Parts: sequence; structure tokens; C-alpha cells
Amino acid sequence: MKTARKTVIHTALATSLALVAPLAAAVDVGVGVNLNNDGGGSGGYGVSLPLRFGNFTVEPELSFYDTSADNTQTPSPTNNRTYESRRYTLETGVYWRQQMIPSVETYMGGRIGYARGDSSTTYQSSPGSNSSSESSSYYLGPTLGAEYFFNKHFSLGLDVSLLFESTSGEQVGSGSSRYKEDRDEINYQSRARLRFYF
Repeated sequence: MKTARKTVIHTALATSLALVAPLAAAVDVGVGVNLNNDGGGSGGYGVSLPLRFGNFTVEPELSFYDTSADNTQTPSPTNNRTYESRRYTLETGVYWRQQMIPSVETYMGGRIGYARGDSSTTYQSSPGSNSSSESSSYYLGPTLGAEYFFNKHFSLGLDVSLLFESTSGEQVGSGSSRYKEDRDEINYQSRARLRFYF
């Protein structure tokens, strides 16, 4: 009985390894870094993990956006203010790839993700007018891009996305007044990516 049980276990393990090995060999794993530019003009950067399965790519990504500005008005120094905004995104893209010419592939597909952000406006001479906000968003949309391979390990990709975004958040204004915010909008985003495949 023990021999039969060992035989079944060994057969199951051997079958599992036989099925997993070709799948692992068929997957190209990489790491990427990217620079992002959204429709509002704010830039960001991120890291990704491209996984290539045949003609498809699945690419989880983590990105960070940081914007700051000082608005100094000489005639009216009471209006001088500082604006800061941060945003983190976690998303996944799924793309179908096709080779166009040697060393160049195009890809198309979609992205879905979650974003969390906060911003603040500070008035140096009027602290009572300061405001801040927090928000969270879900977004999805189509993506179209191209990737140039310098060799089998390194590539440069450029893509553009049209994203539908649903946002909810809260803004705190002067006098501790609070405003709820819910909005839906369509934004575009362009990205440049450097990828390294192992």
C-alpha cells in the first residue's frame, strides 16, 4: 500500500514538473522603468514587471507622480502660495504583440489600475486660506505602443493610453470646511519605457 501511494505521489510530481517546465521556459520575465506624462502635464515615473507569454504581455506596474509649484506675485504678496501634489498608482496592462519589422514590435491592449493621491495649497501670509485634498481613483482604457529591441535583453518602448477614470475624494478648505468630490473623466497618458529581459 505504501509503495502504491509513493508511486502515485512520484507520478503526480513528475507530471507537474513536466507541465510546469515548458511553461516557465516559454515565459520571458523582465523589469522596466518608465517616464509618464498625463494629459494635465504632470510627469511621473514607475517600475514594471513585464511577463511575455507567446504573443501576449502581462505587465504589473507601480508609478509615482509628484508635482509642486510656487506662485509668487510681486504686486500682491498676500496671494503667494505653494502647491504640492502626490499620486501613487498600481495597475496591470495586458497587451497583444506583433512584430512589424526586425527589432520592432507593436503592441495593443488595455490597462486597469487604482490610484491614490493627495494635494495641498499653502498661503504664506494667510494660513487660514490653506486647503488640502485626498482622493482615490479607478481607471481603465486602451493602450497602443511600439517597442524597439537593441538586442534580446534591452528595449525602448513608447505608448499612449486613453483612460476612463472614476474618482472620489474630499477637500478641506478654509475654516475646516469639507467638500465631497466625485467625478468621471477621460484622460490620455503617454509613456517612455526602458525594459530589460532576463
